[in-house]
Amino acid sequence: MKREIVLPGSLLAIGENLKPGLYTFKEDSSIYAGLLGLFEKDSVKDGEIVNIIPLKGKYYPKEGDNVIGIVVRTHLFSWLVDINSFVYATLPFANAVKEKRKKKKKFELNLANYLSVGDVIYATIVSFDRNSPPILSLTDKKGLGKVTSGCLLTMSPAKIPRLIGKKSSMINMIREKLGIKIVVGRNGRIIAFTDDYNKIEILKKIIEKIELESHTSGLTDRIKMFLEGSKNV
Repeated sequence: MKREIVLPGSLLAIGENLKPGLYTFKEDSSIYAGLLGLFEKDSVKDGEIVNIIPLKGKYYPKEGDNVIGIVVRTHLFSWLVDINSFVYATLPFANAVKEKRKKKKKFELNLANYLSVGDVIYATIVSFDRNSPPILSLTDKKGLGKVTSGCLLTMSPAKIPRLIGKKSSMINMIREKLGIKIVVGRNGRIIAFTDDYNKIEILKKIIEKIELESHTSGLTDRIKMFLEGSKNV
């Protein structure tokens, strides 16, 4: 799919069945860009949705996104989590631990027994609006929880869709070629589960390449050629 760089206020599309997505706004039947970025249009169940992929900037939380967070503070019944955004997220105890406890014992809980400052978690955003911080959960989906191994890498959140690719085509190819498990957070953090330093270095170079060339076409083919030409993959 071809992506075009557009300026804030640019007319992107006209149509009654079009829906404004990330960083866009609609007036009558016209959709405009809300910031500088890459324009893309995706099919949805009842029409098409128009999005802007920012060229840079912090992660903007979105309900349903999986993110990689770092615990920065413990409260009485929750944790404060850095999700690489303009706002911290909250992980309530009820969303972190599946086991049930009697109400009379709730004041005896020591959250440090579950998560501590500096711990890395893979979570999903279950709610977010402008009046309250993002709320995280570790129990809503399979595979979520505290991360106890792996190498943590970062890239611009705006470039994560290119790393993932259409229907996960890019990230699945990278996983297959490198032969390692890779978890990608929508907030610009990636965890590679391997002790192979060479493969981690190759993944870092891939991330750098995507950061530089995300606006160009044929990127998937170039990443494939790079992987096939890399030594010891």
